[in-house]
Amino acid sequence: MAETFPDFAPTDRMITSDRIRRLVAYWQAKCDGRPIPLRADIDPSEIRDLLPNLLLAEIEEPFRVRYRLVGTRVVEFNRIDFTGTYLDDNRWDAASRYSRAYRAVAETRLPHYGLDAWPLAGAMNGRSEIVMLPLSTDGVRVDRCLAMEDFLFSAHDLPRDKAR
Repeated sequence: MAETFPDFAPTDRMITSDRIRRLVAYWQAKCDGRPIPLRADIDPSEIRDLLPNLLLAEIEEPFRVRYRLVGTRVVEFNRIDFTGTYLDDNRWDAASRYSRAYRAVAETRLPHYGLDAWPLAGAMNGRSEIVMLPLSTDGVRVDRCLAMEDFLFSAHDLPRDKAR
């Protein structure tokens, strides 16, 4: 059985991922004196090596989260490309943990960090560290979220016949 983790929080004390720390430093640099960067400030060519682990989500009103972009490594480890789908249509948010995280990012305008795990083959669990970073297209409302999943296991550990 997969581990249960607390809700995402605006503290990075549980994060060990160098990739996540680099993305957060990039995001902070793009704030340029503002509370959060604009979506237009994010240049994929500047973070090319992080792209496979990135997700870009749109936060709609009324509140609903749609995945606009899902990186190739995220697709590989989840065994599904959920680009263009809504979070509430995907089975992994049954407890609404991710919905609460996206809502908290939108309301607090702060990065949120979390851990996740799910069953793999045998008694193994897949594990990942996650960050969600607020973005805005108009400089006022958080309507995008740049996120990263850094997986703490090998793709070879994934069962070949099951998706997360």
